[in-house]
Amino acid sequence: MNVKGTAVVFAAVALGGFSSAYAVGMGTQQLVAQAEMRSPSTVSRHAELFGSPAQQSYATRTVAVVPGMRYVNVDSGETVAFRSGEMVAAWTFTESISGTVVDLGMLMPDMPGATGVRVYIERSKLFTGG
Repeated sequence: MNVKGTAVVFAAVALGGFSSAYAVGMGTQQLVAQAEMRSPSTVSRHAELFGSPAQQSYATRTVAVVPGMRYVNVDSGETVAFRSGEMVAAWTFTESISGTVVDLGMLMPDMPGATGVRVYIERSKLFTGG
């Protein structure tokens, strides 16, 4: 291996080491924050198309999930907390260009009574100019 090749390998190893050290230092705080934001259930990849779990303190309102509930309307980009009994979980809905609908049970599979409740996400005023 020539000097140029050795220098490239050394730079790659050093950069990898610095990146790892930075990730370890910052990663702990980020992992704790993500764990606090996660709902008690495991979020599926399909659910992430509609937004992401959020901290309850970010919610603009709390919706009680009760037996017989059929639907709830939310705004694009809105963070809503859902309560069923003692369980509370929050979700930040994605900005949707044309509006969409999703089953709350897909977003929060462990929440009692969530399956069958349709969440109607309004179209985004940010992306549609209105």
